Amino acid sequence: MHHHKTIQTKNILIVYEDPTLLTTDSIDPNGLTLLLGIEGGMNLSFLLRNSAVEYLISSNWEKDFPKSEYNASWEWVSNEINGSVYAIREDIENSTISEDSISDGISIISNNEVSSIIEKNDVIFVY
Repeated sequence: MHHHKTIQTKNILIVYEDPTLLTTDSIDPNGLTLLLGIEGGMNLSFLLRNSAVEYLISSNWEKDFPKSEYNASWEWVSNEINGSVYAIREDIENSTISEDSISDGISIISNNEVSSIIEKNDVIFVY
């Protein structure tokens, strides 16, 4: 009896510390990241910290970027990827946005919960 090696799904966590807009444009490096999460059989999660939390509110990036059908709001990302979008509560409190205005799809966690999320992931990228 031969046992086939099962391909392990990789759990990947991407941490953004600066405001970042993901796009679904495959030419954009962030677009590639997102497509991997949607189509690549990976569990992709994102952690937004420091000023990156500002872009949880779409109106904050809409004024910084030209309108494009490729722009992906964090709310959209959280619905599309096989993973979670996390944001740090303390960083939200120190920012211009309020927790009330963040969509339900975003998991708001505190700084002391970050290590347990990091432990659940095989690969971590920090930008």
